[in-house]
Amino acid sequence: MSASPDSASLAVPPPLPVAGIVVPRPPRTWYFWGSTAFALLAFLANTLAGGAIFFALLVWHDVQATSLQEISALAHQRGWIELVMIMAAPFTLAALWGATRIARQRFSDYLALHWPERSELVRGLAMVLALLLAWFLFGWAIGQKTSSFVVDAYNDARANGWLPVLVIAFCVAAPLTEEFVVRGFLLRGWSQSFLRPVGAVVLTSAVWTGLHTQYNWFYLSEIFSIGLLLGHLRYRCGSTWLTVMLHATINVIALIEVAVIVAYR
Repeated sequence: MSASPDSASLAVPPPLPVAGIVVPRPPRTWYFWGSTAFALLAFLANTLAGGAIFFALLVWHDVQATSLQEISALAHQRGWIELVMIMAAPFTLAALWGATRIARQRFSDYLALHWPERSELVRGLAMVLALLLAWFLFGWAIGQKTSSFVVDAYNDARANGWLPVLVIAFCVAAPLTEEFVVRGFLLRGWSQSFLRPVGAVVLTSAVWTGLHTQYNWFYLSEIFSIGLLLGHLRYRCGSTWLTVMLHATINVIALIEVAVIVAYR
């Protein structure tokens, strides 16, 4: 039998590359080790930038301190910790941008910076609020006190006129940088590695928890469980903006809780 025109056309081999024309390389994804290395680079950029900014503030204000304890106390009193957090954030994002450009992908696509559907946002808020309520009741039942770290940061910021800076640092800068690195970049690469999605969600939650060592075991456990939920929502909905908004909401609720406690203590 003679071949039909359609089958004959399918048998035609693809054209050979024309001499002198460079075929662009396809985009790639950083898997486990690549994602890990670039995430460490982003954290290093944040640390170095933060240290340089802090040193510049010390020189600018001609601070004379003889110990690390004095410098730390001064930094909290003047709101420098929160200011450094805000000013160092662009350096972290720049490191991630470089990693996505080397991978030949758009920054927004690689980090899943897509707006969530309204139903996804409502469902995510409901799940976050339910989890926070469960931890609040558990903490109340065992007599867990509010973290002294947050209370001290709030009191110092309010007493020295840095409360707006604290709000921006905790509710904008921290959610952006942490979510972009952990749920945006790391989860993307690790979920496509040998870890698979479940392992990536668990490991990114552990990494995120490790960024909050200023808290005790109770709050670290709460942060880990929140990380599991945010990782699940990020993978299921495909939107890092969703986890940024939920993360910011959690921090806003925490600051409101502290403000109420301080006001009525």
